[in-house]
Amino acid sequence: MSPEPILPSVKSYPKSTDTKWARMGYWLLSLLIFNLSFLISACGLDIEDPTPPSPPVWVQKSLPEEWPERGIDAHETGGIFLEWHESLEENIFVYHLYRAARNDVANSISEYQEIAIIEKYNSPGIEYIDQDIHTNTRYFYKLQAEDESGNFSDSSATISYMVFSSAGFFRMEPNGLTDGFIENRTLKWWSSYTLGIEDYILTVLTTHNEILIRVRIQPTNYVSESEEWQIPYEVDLVFGEQYLWRIDMGARYENGVETAGSESPWASFLVGL
Repeated sequence: MSPEPILPSVKSYPKSTDTKWARMGYWLLSLLIFNLSFLISACGLDIEDPTPPSPPVWVQKSLPEEWPERGIDAHETGGIFLEWHESLEENIFVYHLYRAARNDVANSISEYQEIAIIEKYNSPGIEYIDQDIHTNTRYFYKLQAEDESGNFSDSSATISYMVFSSAGFFRMEPNGLTDGFIENRTLKWWSSYTLGIEDYILTVLTTHNEILIRVRIQPTNYVSESEEWQIPYEVDLVFGEQYLWRIDMGARYENGVETAGSESPWASFLVGL
């Protein structure tokens, strides 16, 4: 009987070291991505979100008799005050403000130019006073919001306003910390712009900024620049108290609100002297 052939032994080789490390690297990378995704979700972060924010919304212009005043308006410094709603649910970073002006000679509106970048978190952040303006020129404004990922919203609706020359600080009587209130309870002011004015809004405040009077007055004098108004005797004025007063002018009304006007600085008077 022939002996069985002796077969060569088969040696077992280990798996490739490179393959083992590649699989371990892939597993670690997957674990890192999973943990990072969980961290982002838990912290509420949104990296590189491609969704643009909603267009900003202007605060509706208040009616003449309302106090405090809201929305676009002449400002006591001579500029135009702008106000819009804050977006609480979107990661807004800045607002971009654009302005155009009407050229009455050419009967056209200029191209919009960016005039300001307003940071949302730089208080107040949702309002702006445009000081670089001229009187008797209509300006148009629109806004864009930019979020923290660099996405821009669509433009807001367009609003406009025109500022007239106001009753100046030295063209209001009585006026001054020691200026007494005359016996007939009359407030008097002078304006250099009378023909286009449709009404005056007279406001009287206490020194604690509490509203005492807010009244709409129809112009009575289009010949000279002076106007006056007597505070009714049923309005209680406290002896020895100081009050602040201001005169606003309104014109070119649309839907019950003015689209042009002016706002005087605050004057003052002392009762009883």
